[in-house]
Amino acid sequence: MRIVFAKLSDQRHAVEITRSDGTSERRELASRDFLRHDLAHFAIELELPIRSGYWGSVASGASLAGEGVVGSEAELAEALAGPLQTLFREEAGLDAYTDLLRRFAPGTGDLAVRVHERIRRLRGHWKATPYGGEMELFWPE
Repeated sequence: MRIVFAKLSDQRHAVEITRSDGTSERRELASRDFLRHDLAHFAIELELPIRSGYWGSVASGASLAGEGVVGSEAELAEALAGPLQTLFREEAGLDAYTDLLRRFAPGTGDLAVRVHERIRRLRGHWKATPYGGEMELFWPE
């Protein structure tokens, strides 16, 4: 699935997805409330991996608003995305990621390193995106 985050202003962004079946959806959102959270979902769901969390469910037909995102993997993804969003905002170091992920996902080896690095790259990519520009990501289906 193709995911495009468009930078509209300091306060607003749009998310547009195009699924492999050709269906698409777009939402305009308040960046302060949703951007880091959505990117935290992307990072943890790819790296853990969680295939039926938020992004996997959207790829399978759930709405960007969250209707149809259900199940234990979605609950785990949500439980992790909230605290990760805070670490993202604070530009926390690897130790903070390690402490958090050790509690939720023990025995996952280098998970904290991978999530920290993915979030670091997502933050840099977004910061480098000009107003009116887009950050394109892909979700494996």
